[in-house]
Amino acid sequence: MKKLLVFILILSGLASLAQAQYKPEKGNFTTELQLSLFSINAKVDYDGETVSYSNGPLSMAGFRFRYFFSDKLAFRTTIGFNFDHDKTVRNIDGTYAYYLDDSYYSFKALVTGERTEKNRYTTFSIAPGLEYHFGDWERMSLYVGGEVLFGMMTSKSTVEENADAMLYTTYYGSEDYWGIAHTEASIETKNCRSEYGGYSNKYTQNAPMFFGFNAIFGMDFYIYKSLYMGAELGLGYAFETYLKGSYKETTLTVIAPDGGTPIIKHDTPVDEKLDNKMSSGNFGFRYNPMIRLGWRF
Repeated sequence: MKKLLVFILILSGLASLAQAQYKPEKGNFTTELQLSLFSINAKVDYDGETVSYSNGPLSMAGFRFRYFFSDKLAFRTTIGFNFDHDKTVRNIDGTYAYYLDDSYYSFKALVTGERTEKNRYTTFSIAPGLEYHFGDWERMSLYVGGEVLFGMMTSKSTVEENADAMLYTTYYGSEDYWGIAHTEASIETKNCRSEYGGYSNKYTQNAPMFFGFNAIFGMDFYIYKSLYMGAELGLGYAFETYLKGSYKETTLTVIAPDGGTPIIKHDTPVDEKLDNKMSSGNFGFRYNPMIRLGWRF
């Protein structure tokens, strides 16, 4: 009797597995987490040194919600949010000379100090659309559809430099210690970036509002019952118009002879706003390398 009962339970379990529902039906909805794959970004600073940084092996690319009007047709909304930041600290250690009246008389400066640069970028987007699913496979569902995209990026950066220069006078080859020049400089930017390194640069806006539309093709593969993974390709058009930007530069330089009081104090603040009415558009294929991991309810 016990053996018969165990046999019936095994058959019941196999039957329930055979009847497992994988793909969504009318009235179901899915939630989906999108994770961007490992990526490294690189930039070159003002003195030619290359600095690489990464947002990690996985980063949050967005959430997606879908509601199925029928077994084939679904409404979808993708919400994207991304926050990137980096910080670079460099030691300043170099020697340079500048000449005054002729090639025989000059100041020579040995410079030491530190430069710290911080950058932050925040992006938000929302993309509603429709999907049409097809295919008779048990675990895999292919779909085509379309979406419209709206979003905005903001950026902010700060650069701070604190340096001392030991000044030497040279005259016909002889060199004498003269004094110290101390410099404190800072740059703060919002929604714009520097075109060149250093200070007193040219700036352009770099934080856009954007919108567009995409024709999409994708697939969902159900790993176990309601759990699925997926991939997606798109062809579409995107248009960007840039937000107003601003930057503020402040430089304070104090020069003093050896053991004496400051004889030169130079304080220069610059505060500018940018509104250049910049915009751009592009049409083409898009592919975002990501892991789509979702659940059907």
